[in-house]
Amino acid sequence: MTEDATTEMVPGLGVWDGIVDALEDAMPPEWTRFARGEAATSWMRAMLLVDAHDRLAGATPTEHVAHTLHHLAVSNGRDGEARGWEMLHDKRREERRQMLLLIEERGPEVLDGESKDLFHRSIVPVFSPDPG
Repeated sequence: MTEDATTEMVPGLGVWDGIVDALEDAMPPEWTRFARGEAATSWMRAMLLVDAHDRLAGATPTEHVAHTLHHLAVSNGRDGEARGWEMLHDKRREERRQMLLLIEERGPEVLDGESKDLFHRSIVPVFSPDPG
C-alpha cells in the first residue's frame, strides 16, 4: 500500500505525524518507533496518546534538577544563578505543558469511535485553562 493510500484510510494521519514530531524528543525511542510504525489503527494511536499524556503529567528530570539547584543557589545567596535555574525550570515546565495541551486538544482529531471514548476516559487534563 502506498503512503498516499494509507493517509486516505487513516483520518488525521497528517495531524498524527505533527503530534509525533512535537513529542519525539520527550518520548523514549520505543514510543516513537510505535508511533511512526504501528499507528495505522485508531486504538493504537489512543494507547500511545494516553501513554504520552501519562509520561508528561509529572515533572521531568530537568525540571526536578533545576528546581533543586534553584533552591540551593537561593540558600547560598547566589541570586543570579538562582534566577537562571528558575528560568530553566519554568521553560521546561512550559514546554511540557504545551505538549500536554497538544495531546488533549489535537489527540481526538486522530481517533474515532471507541478509541476516542477510551482516550477521553483515560486522560485527566493536567494543565486546565484558567477558569477566570
